[in-house]
Amino acid sequence: MNSWLAAAPRAEVAHGAMGCIVSVNDMADRPPRPLSDGEVLDLGGKRVRRLETPHVPHGWDAGVMYEETTRTLLCGDLFTAIGNAPALTESEIVGPALAAEDVFKASCLTAETAPTMRRLAGLGPTSLGLMHGPSYTGDCSQALGDLASAYEARFTDSLRK
Repeated sequence: MNSWLAAAPRAEVAHGAMGCIVSVNDMADRPPRPLSDGEVLDLGGKRVRRLETPHVPHGWDAGVMYEETTRTLLCGDLFTAIGNAPALTESEIVGPALAAEDVFKASCLTAETAPTMRRLAGLGPTSLGLMHGPSYTGDCSQALGDLASAYEARFTDSLRK
């Protein structure tokens, strides 16, 4: 991040307000721009909207970006997968995400996990930009809904134990 800031003197780091408070303020050479939930940045032809998703998939400072002009949801650690994959896929991504969750147990499963993911599905994204897996261009709302249902079932099962 600081190398990018050094190379681009007018650039600024933007993150959710909580993320700025808990980490970015301490790490960035220049003060970051805290974004509120729903705030839109115009990047000159592209518009990204910050969406707060506390603890989804993990961390109280969690959030995603939604690029409005292409309807691309930048998912962060949602749909993490293990192993090699093509850069772009229409193949099923929920199964690999659940398999990775079985290994890492990295997602916070709370009463708010599934509703938060369903809110993201309601955006009607046409592609999902995954941090740890291929970008996905299948039925994005369905994939988000299916992962939400699987996590909801796991959360409900954990209450019975």
